[in-house]
Amino acid sequence: MHASSLLPIIVATLLATAVRAQTCPCSTTFNWMVQTFEENDAGFQLVVDRKGAAEYAKHTEAMRSRAQQINDVMACTEVLNEWLQWFRRGHIGIGPTEQALVGPHMSNGQDAAQPSTTAVRVIKGSEAGWKKQWSKAKSMEPFEGIWNMGAYRVALVKDDVRMNGMAAVILSSRNANWKPGQVKAEFGGSPEVGYSGIFYMGDHSARPMEMRLVGSSGAMLEMNGLWVREFPPTELSKTEKGHVRFASAEEPYLEPLSESTLYLRIPSFAFEQKVLIDSVLAANDALIRKTANFIIDIRNGTGGSDASYGGLIPYLYSGPMRTVGVKLRATELNAAGYEQYADMMGRDSESGKRCTEIATRMRAALGTWLELDEQPWSVDSSHTVLPFPQRVGIICNGGNGSTDEQFLLEARTSYKVKLFGHPTMGSLDVSNMRGIISPDGCFQLGYTMSMSHRLPHMPVDVMGIQPDHYLDEGIPQLDWVGYVQRVLEGR
Repeated sequence: MHASSLLPIIVATLLATAVRAQTCPCSTTFNWMVQTFEENDAGFQLVVDRKGAAEYAKHTEAMRSRAQQINDVMACTEVLNEWLQWFRRGHIGIGPTEQALVGPHMSNGQDAAQPSTTAVRVIKGSEAGWKKQWSKAKSMEPFEGIWNMGAYRVALVKDDVRMNGMAAVILSSRNANWKPGQVKAEFGGSPEVGYSGIFYMGDHSARPMEMRLVGSSGAMLEMNGLWVREFPPTELSKTEKGHVRFASAEEPYLEPLSESTLYLRIPSFAFEQKVLIDSVLAANDALIRKTANFIIDIRNGTGGSDASYGGLIPYLYSGPMRTVGVKLRATELNAAGYEQYADMMGRDSESGKRCTEIATRMRAALGTWLELDEQPWSVDSSHTVLPFPQRVGIICNGGNGSTDEQFLLEARTSYKVKLFGHPTMGSLDVSNMRGIISPDGCFQLGYTMSMSHRLPHMPVDVMGIQPDHYLDEGIPQLDWVGYVQRVLEGR
């Protein structure tokens, strides 16, 4: 049993029982966070040893000094996360509780201050008016027009107020935080130097972005996600249509690319996706078992549960598969976390009893590392080697972490499998997250309780998982699937 299969991530369950506080002093929260993390996080000492105690002390004092000057909830959140992200990119974080956002305010020991809100710029205009203007124009800028992605539909219009460039103006949104006329993004640049600007997230926070047109039709735009042009209407090529389906998929799907190659898109290994993944595999089992090549595309995944990819293993299997387990940092707070898991799952259930047992063993070994199993590795030889598929290409990128990476580690033990793409995120060495509310009820900290037995010899968090075939800049992402298909088909 390894990190991501132990238990689901628990983060929001204590909100209802948090005690209301009158103030949320950032400096107090910072000190609580540092002490809690030092005493309980499985990866704390690992990173301090790698980066150096002096660098850690320097970083902590700099962040503590900034925290002492802050009296705003969101500004405090940024500083707290900046301290945490010194350790790693994933399986970590801190954020304000609902109580902190709508009730008490930050305090620096002086008068309480109202939390700040982000001012959202508005551009007046209408869809009909912009379409009329574009229809009369002799030519349009490459980005001008109506675009949509997921919950958002925007007009990209010329904007001289900022960046002397363009702005994305909301026409409609399924996100209640965004109203028509509000500016979703603003950017500038040129074809020679490229385009960059600011993208405003669902909560109106700003994020730097680079943007570019994708494909040959000019109808797809990378702007913190893939946008598709709606006006002027433009016909997408077959490859472009496939890329749009890949980028917008919220559920798994399988389709033949040729008589010898199947393509399976899995956007998420979240536990609730397991039934959908298993359903797609069951519906296509006979086809998979008689097709030579199998492409599995997990780019930009979400992590999730090991159980979600369990149905894929029989198709990849080429012999006994070895996996390495984890050890747990034994502290009182972590023991309490496992008791909370037991309560959520039912103490009389098999999982609940397992969690209660772990909590008891932790309390008997406080300050040490607790081994979950008698030996830190396991071997799965329960499958039969199938004649087909013969070759499996798995496509991954920097958007894959956690469970996605565990899947890749297991899959690549098969001689049938090659990984294609870019190095992964690097978010697997420590995991099994625990959520804890600060004593004043204002913030919730997420940290980890387990460490992989791969360490220190085979870290993933430092470099990510490296693909067997690195897809360089000469291979557009639009053609990644086609490239993998050609490699697997030997042409």
